[in-house]
Amino acid sequence: MKIVCSQAELLKGVQSVQSIISNRVSLPVLANILLETQKDKLKLAATDLEVGIKTEIPTEILKEGSITLPAKMLFDIVRELPSQDIQIEVTPEYKVILSCGKIVFKIMGLPKDEFPIIPDFKEENAFDVSMVTLKKMIQKTIFAISNDETRYVLTGVLLQTSNNNLEMVATDGRRLAYVNGGKLNKGLKNKLDVIIPSKALREINRLIGEIEDESKTVKIELTENQISYKVGATILVSRLIEGKFPNYKQVIPKEHSQEVLLDTAKFLSAIKRMSLIAPEKAESIKLELINNKAIISSMSQGLGEAQEELEIEYKGNKFEVAYNPKYLVEVLKNLSTQNIILELSNPMSPGVIKPQNNEEYLYVIMPMRL
Repeated sequence: MKIVCSQAELLKGVQSVQSIISNRVSLPVLANILLETQKDKLKLAATDLEVGIKTEIPTEILKEGSITLPAKMLFDIVRELPSQDIQIEVTPEYKVILSCGKIVFKIMGLPKDEFPIIPDFKEENAFDVSMVTLKKMIQKTIFAISNDETRYVLTGVLLQTSNNNLEMVATDGRRLAYVNGGKLNKGLKNKLDVIIPSKALREINRLIGEIEDESKTVKIELTENQISYKVGATILVSRLIEGKFPNYKQVIPKEHSQEVLLDTAKFLSAIKRMSLIAPEKAESIKLELINNKAIISSMSQGLGEAQEELEIEYKGNKFEVAYNPKYLVEVLKNLSTQNIILELSNPMSPGVIKPQNNEEYLYVIMPMRL
């Protein structure tokens, strides 16, 4: 193989794929990026066997071929090279000569035949989802995913369709996040009901980046045990999590006795301040509602205590409940509405947080003992 490409394009390509490579690999080739010529493009790919990613960059092809190179070394080298054309030449012994002006690196690679195959993306089987919509759905659910590998089905997000609406649900057993992304674009032939690993969702979130153009879409292809996303020239393929997701609808309270309107930013700031002194082992803060006031407090033996008062509209009976502040902070910082509604039943029942005048999202949070 012998090619010439720009430093900027090669760096962009390597950055797109290298992030999924694990620090601990079962095979040496899994620490590498595959470089392969195809017509006038250079294809780059990486995988950890659970998630695979590939992209392509414009390249001058002098000789067709392929090679795999250590991802970290390749990234570090290309990043430090000047903004000039880079020539990459592979010898029969899998030695790679990478030159840029008067700079020359010689790196040992591994052949392509040791690299796992990443399935091709079939456009004819794909459906479209707005990038903006998908990003918002991921951001509002991914933090509620469980890290407990013994509850494997909870280590991903449930993606499903209901009445042609796209929905996402995540739970770790102590809180639950649900979001409705609205009507799907045309293209989906069958109902969706799959569990997507958190790593794949983090990568999609990264690939989408900061975008506000509602017309931009992600193409999604679903097979029996895999899901593939196409974002521009980049394709991400992920295994699905096997198993049955819990019936989350049973967890969502049907009724509530108290409803409180809170300013999102003020409530978030108060929670952050009170959590500074919350006890480490049984981290909780107390929320007391009384006479148009919300009193937020925390106490730790040996450290001290803290209290903050917010003015609200509340005329119900005195109500006290305790929550893990981390679970409140994670949801509040991902909500863009000025106000949220907190629905309560009793101090030992789940509370529900909803953005005001927004039926697309809800967050269920279990209380802690006072």
